[in-house]
Amino acid sequence: MKRKVKRGGSGLRHALAIFLTILLLSAGRYSFAQTYFYFENKIIYPNDSSLTFYTLMSFYSNGSGLATVKYKDPSSGENRLFEISLLDSAGADVSKQRYLVQSGEALPIEGFVDSNYVSPKFVFQKKKEGDQTFFEPSALMYQWPDGSWHSSEMLMNKQMDSRELRGEDALVLFFYDSDSDFYNRLHAVRSTPPSATARKEKFYLITVINSLDSTIGASADKDMRNVVRLFTQVAQDMEMEIRVQRIMDKDFSKMSVEVALAKLQPSPIDVVLFYYSGHGFRYSNDASLYPRMSFRTKSYADLDKNNLSLEAVYKVLVRKKAKVTLVLADCCNEDIGVPVPLAEEFIRMKSSNRKPPLNKQLCKKLFFPPKPVSILIGAADKNQLAVCSNELGGYFTHSLTSELETQFYQSFSSEGTWRSILAASRKKAFNRSLEAACETRDGKVDPRTGKPFAPCLQMARFAVVP
Repeated sequence: MKRKVKRGGSGLRHALAIFLTILLLSAGRYSFAQTYFYFENKIIYPNDSSLTFYTLMSFYSNGSGLATVKYKDPSSGENRLFEISLLDSAGADVSKQRYLVQSGEALPIEGFVDSNYVSPKFVFQKKKEGDQTFFEPSALMYQWPDGSWHSSEMLMNKQMDSRELRGEDALVLFFYDSDSDFYNRLHAVRSTPPSATARKEKFYLITVINSLDSTIGASADKDMRNVVRLFTQVAQDMEMEIRVQRIMDKDFSKMSVEVALAKLQPSPIDVVLFYYSGHGFRYSNDASLYPRMSFRTKSYADLDKNNLSLEAVYKVLVRKKAKVTLVLADCCNEDIGVPVPLAEEFIRMKSSNRKPPLNKQLCKKLFFPPKPVSILIGAADKNQLAVCSNELGGYFTHSLTSELETQFYQSFSSEGTWRSILAASRKKAFNRSLEAACETRDGKVDPRTGKPFAPCLQMARFAVVP
């Protein structure tokens, strides 16, 4: 089964800050754009002295955050400048608030960490506009050495996208030199001239979701929308024709998938992506380390006649000899019959109306390699559960799509590979799963909660050939 779970209640720059943002889209909006916040906060210390902290925070669609903090030491008049990684502490509060907190130590850029520095906690409040739900920063709290948290006076709270921040040159130079990586990335213009003609390659996307299931249907639908949205946009930006087939609702069946696979006839230059989100399982004597996809929609239906091995689907598609073949299932890889608890949501930002340019150099490297590439991905390893929620969708699917969004629309680097992207996605999904609660197999009580649950352990399995 696929699991909806109840969540329970580091720091080198960009590499860490491992948790979480959901990017919910409404029609015609984009959430690929990076979000920035500028804060000015007045802190009153226990001895009644005060100091103003200036913070420029970057929030990425792959769930990582980075804050650059600046203040002036009152005794020496020298500047203090630090970078801190941030993570989402969702799960501890059932209210409409969520928090971003410091992960690891502050990294000095100018000066050193003195006694004036205090660790921040960014407080986000849940908002709703039309059909879009998101979080906005509402307060900044700071932690004294005794561990207690205290409010600050918010003097400035401003949200910006990349284009708006480029118009605030003096603000950016307050934190970064003009020859810094941050400044150069912000002001770099990616050249994406349109081609005279559309590419000959086609992108075939087959999505299969158990949308009518009462426990995971909403989560599977979220997965499908995220996958279709991302790859449709990428194909359009690459000037490729994309053909999307959705197998869902009453069409959801083993036969529908088998027919779709049989009819698929890609050319040797095309891209094929097969995506499944639903219930999954394995038999105790299965040799494959990858799951079986369950197409049983009624409890009395014969499970043996209503499943397909993910690895078997992969082998069928590899024989089609497309240039790139990706086969992914976001489902459990464990025995059938585990109860399905509910899950909480995470911080997500308001969608932007602006779409940043595509990193075409990286996309060409991944989708048009010199030799054929085939990729098999299971969201959970053998005897593991795949975690999901109605708001987030599958944890691995969200981790993968947000990592791809970051690499395709927020990065200028072409160094990424399928292996590095999948490894980063696996790590994010694994860390998120640790915050979720899964029922223990032996029925033992979790000493932290007094319930027969323990942290979920979900480690995606993947293979990239060659």
